[in-house]
Amino acid sequence: MSLASATRTLAIAGMLAAAFGGARAFGQSRDSFGAPIAEDPPRAEQGEIRQTVARVSNLAGPVSYARGDDPDNWQAAEPNLPLTIGDRLFADDRGRVELQVHGGDYVRLGSRTDFAVLNLTDDTRQFAVKSGVASFRVRRLDENAIFEVDTPNAAVTLERPGDYRIDIDADGGTRVLVRDGAASVAAGGGAIALGTGDVIRIEGIDAPRYDFVAAPPPDGWDRWVAEREARIAQTRSYQYVSADIVGVDDLDEHGRWESVPGYGFAWTPTVVPAGWLPYRAGQWIWQDPWGWTWVSTESWGWAPYHYGRWVSYGRRWYWVPVAHAVPVVAYSPALVAFVGGGPGWSASFQVAGGGFVGWFPLAPRDPLIPWWGPHVSVRAAKVTYVNRTYVTVVNRNVFVSGGLVANHYVRDRMVLREVSTAPVVRGVLPVAPTRESLGFAARPGAAAASRPPAAIVARPVMARVAPPPAPPSFQQKLPVIRENRGAPLAPVSAAEISVKDRGRPQAITAVRPVASESGRMTLAPRGEAPASAKARPEPVAPVRGRSLATVDRPVASAPVAAPVGSSAARPPAPPTAEGRGIEDREVHTPAAASHGRRVTAAPAAGRPTPARATVGSPTVHERESVERHVPARPTAAPVDVGSRPPVTAVHDSRSGRSRESAAPPTHGAPVRPTPVTAPRVVPQHSHDRPPAAPTSHPKREAPTARATPKSKAD
Repeated sequence: MSLASATRTLAIAGMLAAAFGGARAFGQSRDSFGAPIAEDPPRAEQGEIRQTVARVSNLAGPVSYARGDDPDNWQAAEPNLPLTIGDRLFADDRGRVELQVHGGDYVRLGSRTDFAVLNLTDDTRQFAVKSGVASFRVRRLDENAIFEVDTPNAAVTLERPGDYRIDIDADGGTRVLVRDGAASVAAGGGAIALGTGDVIRIEGIDAPRYDFVAAPPPDGWDRWVAEREARIAQTRSYQYVSADIVGVDDLDEHGRWESVPGYGFAWTPTVVPAGWLPYRAGQWIWQDPWGWTWVSTESWGWAPYHYGRWVSYGRRWYWVPVAHAVPVVAYSPALVAFVGGGPGWSASFQVAGGGFVGWFPLAPRDPLIPWWGPHVSVRAAKVTYVNRTYVTVVNRNVFVSGGLVANHYVRDRMVLREVSTAPVVRGVLPVAPTRESLGFAARPGAAAASRPPAAIVARPVMARVAPPPAPPSFQQKLPVIRENRGAPLAPVSAAEISVKDRGRPQAITAVRPVASESGRMTLAPRGEAPASAKARPEPVAPVRGRSLATVDRPVASAPVAAPVGSSAARPPAPPTAEGRGIEDREVHTPAAASHGRRVTAAPAAGRPTPARATVGSPTVHERESVERHVPARPTAAPVDVGSRPPVTAVHDSRSGRSRESAAPPTHGAPVRPTPVTAPRVVPQHSHDRPPAAPTSHPKREAPTARATPKSKAD
């Protein structure tokens, strides 16, 4: 090794040791399947919000989008684009787009449709549709969850799983068709209940009028929606994967399932270029509250990059999914380990662009310390990463500017060796974004972005639930991101900045309350009053503990979540003895404080439960030491914000009993940074099972409502 190379290597090692060597060590034990066992887990706190995403899964024609933190910059939408609170979509003439919402719901938007995400968390979906046509498929709706669609003259609450279609005419009138399920349509201070087969039309804004009309025959839009639904129902890959994971329907035609020793059935892509690695065909973008987020250019590249892990076996790469027995699965911006990227890289490498950033895919038993959430510093001992030698490295400028990795990854062996042997970054990745981190790299043949007409943009929407504030602009939050060394903004912190900079809470679009100031109900039937009492409107009431939008407060001043102590947040019965270990019935949500806690839950009704091979466990030979450091930056107490209380019914595979704890993560969940007093050795058990082959290829079941939907009386 040359003197210059040796000097450079020593400089890198010294700076990385200084960056990561000062963390106080704590021990953490693992069960016989290699899953970390939380010791004295922290309790859920008031105001924690589990924000989530919707994926652009299919599009045709001109479709554009604008981010909530960059609302004036319209870009051409791309497949696998993650949308979250504040983001907008517009399908122009001959355009249409399908969204898959984390958890299994579907939103489909037709030509000339303006769509905005007002709120999107695990228990709250609130969308604005100002024009065009939108179809919604609700797969599951928990007791404390809400699904609201706000239009120019009505707020539609979808009450049960089912199929719904909403049309907006040129004057802002709303037509709601309930093909299956139950809904409540609110306008002018009143609300009307709908059941399966009902169609209602609302006209006017200040003095809205309604009437029930006959259901129209299926048209071309309905047939396209039905085709997409049939595709989901016929997806064979769902026999191996949790139904909460979206994007699985793309796996059937782009790969195959094979049995991998120690892991059960895993999926492998069938057509990839020579030298292909996971997390190489795509780019990194910045999206709060997760920070650096992977966006794949591969048509199938959603589920394998945001859930589950990767292993290399027999000269092929295999995706090991999250097990069926995990009833609710956490979304992750990526499941990788980063190397490099720290402040010292620029000084040590002295290359144009200021250093390098590398990453490799995590294997099923590799620890994950999220880079999103509170500041975390970790010192690990004897951790062997299975995929450590498969590192992809790019120039730091390529990383932060959203460059396509496949066109710019480093091939120089000296650089690869030095980056790949650097310590793994634990916690926050110290690489701050730039304005270029918000968009997509130019794709060949990408259409120019179109904007919705000004008249449509100017339309307010009627809201029943007060939505949260719009995200602050990127320029407003960038100083805080830099101050926190690259840590993304938590929802509560983002809301504080947004309200302070705008002077008052404002949503991504203008909002008018459905509830009138005086409580007077102006909603009335067209023509004669209906004979049935069920068809008559009732005064608008709050929905599942959320605050009503009012004239004085149409927008909440903090993130909106389910109230503390709601019935759906109560712990269910502990799981049965079947499927213990890594398949224990646990919910795994991102471990960062801004995104919620791990809780247990029973499978919801209507979820498919086909056969699933058991995931085995290789030998565990590592122990993690982590310490959580809460950011020094204070945050104001949230207003009207609820959070789920900690759930205590957790199965302990060591003792066979239930105990008060947060659920230990599977290979799809991050490790909770939890201080403990001393390392503890957990004996290995012998109840590992070999992977079992699936017995059939059942279709994915349609969602089942909790009760018979109401229908309009004769």
